Amino acid sequence: MKAQVTETVTIAQAKTALEQTAALYFTKDEAGRYLIDRRRARPVCLMGPAGVGKTEIVRQVAEEQGLAFLSYSVTHHTRQSAIGLPRLIQRELDGKSVSMTEYTMSEIIAEVYRTMEESGKQEGILFLDEFNCASETLRPIMLQLLQAKTFGPHAIPEGWMLVLAGNPSEYNAAATAMDAVTADRMRLLWLRPDYAAWREYMTGNRIHPIVLSYLDDHRGHFYQYERGKDGTALVTARGWEDLSVMLRMMEAKEYPVDLPFIAQFIQSAAVAREFLTWYSQYAELVQSGIVEKITGGKHTAALKKEIGAMDFMKKWALTSVLLMRLETVCDGALKQQEALEKLDNVLKLYLELFSGQHQLEFLVNGVTACDGCVKLIAENDSQTYREAATQVYFQKDTPSSAVLRKLLDKKRA
Repeated sequence: MKAQVTETVTIAQAKTALEQTAALYFTKDEAGRYLIDRRRARPVCLMGPAGVGKTEIVRQVAEEQGLAFLSYSVTHHTRQSAIGLPRLIQRELDGKSVSMTEYTMSEIIAEVYRTMEESGKQEGILFLDEFNCASETLRPIMLQLLQAKTFGPHAIPEGWMLVLAGNPSEYNAAATAMDAVTADRMRLLWLRPDYAAWREYMTGNRIHPIVLSYLDDHRGHFYQYERGKDGTALVTARGWEDLSVMLRMMEAKEYPVDLPFIAQFIQSAAVAREFLTWYSQYAELVQSGIVEKITGGKHTAALKKEIGAMDFMKKWALTSVLLMRLETVCDGALKQQEALEKLDNVLKLYLELFSGQHQLEFLVNGVTACDGCVKLIAENDSQTYREAATQVYFQKDTPSSAVLRKLLDKKRA
């Protein structure tokens, strides 16, 4: 199968390809007929390592283009659930009553119709995950699906696009190598892990700052696949995203974060330990009281000296702690002026101590990705933010920065 890999793509490129494909497949002529015959509408197959975001981008494309979305894992199905159960019926043939076999509705096709009814949408995307992990009895049915868009005698409704996903066999013992004949019936996209694309997506989705700062400094830890004498270990984008969500919840409940907790999401022992060391500096600073001094504007010479003496890791931990605090303050700001003062105090100190350094860039970008901070800045026209953003602004197309520009333009008008 390796000979078939001519070019790999990032998750962002794969999403663009899906967007374009959906736009083409759902284009109609003046009479309301699809321009592309369903037999020529090849399914798109996303083949790549686990946890890179295949399911998520399909879901996003469906939502953004106003399509229904239905997801299934092929491994959860048997031949009977895919094509329906056989039952005997009586028919007349040449004047004789004979017993014949027909099939009940496919469970998958029935769910497509249910989704159409519940969503009120006649067009959608049917997403079948772990396509190349189908059992031996399902493989002929999968081949028929690719060729005729049917499960046994039951056709996928017109107006539904088929998208498949799978993992290469080196990542999944249950996966089978795809033969050239099967590959020739689909549009095959080979994905590679891409931190830059994932970072851009997650920056606007409230990833925990400590996870982001760690991965900015340890990009090689974003995705890993290790095979050793004790088994295999996988570190994925999905693992980091789930860890980020749970870290926020653990901190809100004031639960301790330790190695066994991190290892539930990050399978590599070395990466989990390294991240715990990074996170421990963050947790220590949360308890130290330094955040209150900075946000309160108590920028004494002693405080500046203390920050200047911090090592590389601790400076990143401090930046992550401050960004988390600003998110909390701005998102729940009952007193706007007080929240704005805290934001300005942090930015002023960083402009003084970290001008031209990555920590200031990270802080400004994080503030710009926080909707609460953006609203506060725009409504009060923060000059401190303007100064900081002028120095380091490097991500101009995040959802929050678009809101910021809109609010600022409105305020100027």
